[in-house]
Amino acid sequence: METVQLDILAISGAMLLIATFGVIVRRGFTDWLNAYRLQSVVLAGVTAIIGYVTGIWEIYIAAVLTLVIKSIVIPKVLTRVTNSLEIEFKTETNPYLSLRASIIISALLVTLSYFLSQQIPFKSDPVVNIYLPVSMAQFFLGLFALVNRRTALSQVVGLLVIENGLFLFTLVLTHGVSLIIEVGIFADILVGIVISSILLFRMSRTFDSLDVDKLENLRDD
Repeated sequence: METVQLDILAISGAMLLIATFGVIVRRGFTDWLNAYRLQSVVLAGVTAIIGYVTGIWEIYIAAVLTLVIKSIVIPKVLTRVTNSLEIEFKTETNPYLSLRASIIISALLVTLSYFLSQQIPFKSDPVVNIYLPVSMAQFFLGLFALVNRRTALSQVVGLLVIENGLFLFTLVLTHGVSLIIEVGIFADILVGIVISSILLFRMSRTFDSLDVDKLENLRDD
């Protein structure tokens, strides 16, 4: 593979990792959503690059679906839900861990991802070598965002980041699955987001809060 192509792969992988860090360092829901939107745009570009390198045309369709659904449709749905909520939640000032601790743990998770990726025997494939640790880092960072946030709405964003990591992981290792399967996966994501939005709306109306700790206290009471 040419040096220019390797540089493009490396730069796009670094950009995707930086965009994922945006979900960790932000505190407002709008900022999280913008970070997820940016991450999805970069992910669509990475998908298109993989399609170009591998020469598989179906991957270009996955790139377009990623761009449309994950960077446009899903943020619009979640924004519409948040605008309809009557409670104040859009800035989460009290996550479980401080910003400094979150950054340190995130850096350790990225290091762990690169270490684990070296244990998978695909050394001759530059696409795997560059993007596999990034996909694993997306998964771990999304999982960390999920457990570190108190509000159910911010946890949904963590789930979306996890899904992006799993999508890239599958794409890197298989170089694209059947187009029908890919369309089905994107349809499942959309249905899941719609159902989650309905549940969030009902939770806010019933309990006047999306704080998971408060909802657990209600269960204990």
